[in-house]
Amino acid sequence: MKTLMVLLLLLLGIVPAQGLPDCDQPDCPIVVDAQDGPVHERADDYSAVVKLRNGAAKQNVEVSYKFVDGTAKLGEDYKAVPSGRVVIKAGQADARIPYTVLRVDGQQKQFFLQITAVKPGEIGKAVAVFTIGGKR
Repeated sequence: MKTLMVLLLLLLGIVPAQGLPDCDQPDCPIVVDAQDGPVHERADDYSAVVKLRNGAAKQNVEVSYKFVDGTAKLGEDYKAVPSGRVVIKAGQADARIPYTVLRVDGQQKQFFLQITAVKPGEIGKAVAVFTIGGKR
């Protein structure tokens, strides 16, 4: 019902195109976004983040993912479980997926985290980009 009202107001020009700023469950869809990582300047342990778009979960949300090589290669430049599942627990807004940068050299290299499924819910921003150092 709320969605129909927003659409009607949008058609009448009363609500701006981005819609209403807040969304209340259960009217809000469960959408999970992959968050881009920082530029890694040193070899160390880090975490990739998958985050709910509309705030804390009302129930557990299972997120399936996989790491994808770019110019950075799994096992050479970074280490991670190649694919798996994490749970965003009820009351939480995100979950973390560990990985390790193994080496930083003179070249800037990238790898990616891809969300492959969300249960219950849907995939928002499906791919996060991670950059390993290099000269600037």
